[in-house]
Amino acid sequence: MSGMKPGELLGLTAACRRMYESGLVTGALGGVGVRVSSGDVMVSRAGSRLGFLQDTDMILMNGVRQQPDGKREGYTRDAGIFKAVLAVRKEAGSVIRIQSPYATALAHRGRKAMEKSQGLMEDLGGVVFVPFYRQGTAGLAGAVAEALRDNRIAIVEGQGPVLWGIDIEDAVDQAEALETTAKVIFLLNGGNGAG
Repeated sequence: MSGMKPGELLGLTAACRRMYESGLVTGALGGVGVRVSSGDVMVSRAGSRLGFLQDTDMILMNGVRQQPDGKREGYTRDAGIFKAVLAVRKEAGSVIRIQSPYATALAHRGRKAMEKSQGLMEDLGGVVFVPFYRQGTAGLAGAVAEALRDNRIAIVEGQGPVLWGIDIEDAVDQAEALETTAKVIFLLNGGNGAG
């Protein structure tokens, strides 16, 4: 695969499987963007099942990759976010979008619920709330990139979290910590997360 070495693909596949097995992504929900050793940015294609990732599920950001069956598959709708965050966070090697139950529920509860729980999130490297933008838009990509300029996690209103890591494993570690924290927030608030 152009841009990604076999070892990088194995590491990415294992991390995506871990995301799936821990409930951070399910079915075709969620996405990943990685900076590979060649310097290229690769993203998951639309409809990829991250828990069962194959090399054909990753696309170079500089074009739409021709699939073995001849179909042309496009980027995930979060590709703009991944590219924008990797541009502003030079130390980042990976950006992920998760659809885990508790963190996504927290995104739907809104800014106030998150602000009331800041103390529980202080060890996550900076968590910021991003107001709603339509998915797949340049506005959302720009807002998330700006929010992640000084933070590790952006929780997008009504959509869910976007996180960056030094590498894919670091990003998954952050996602697992966020999901556990979000679960504690809901448990402490009688299951409704309202605080």
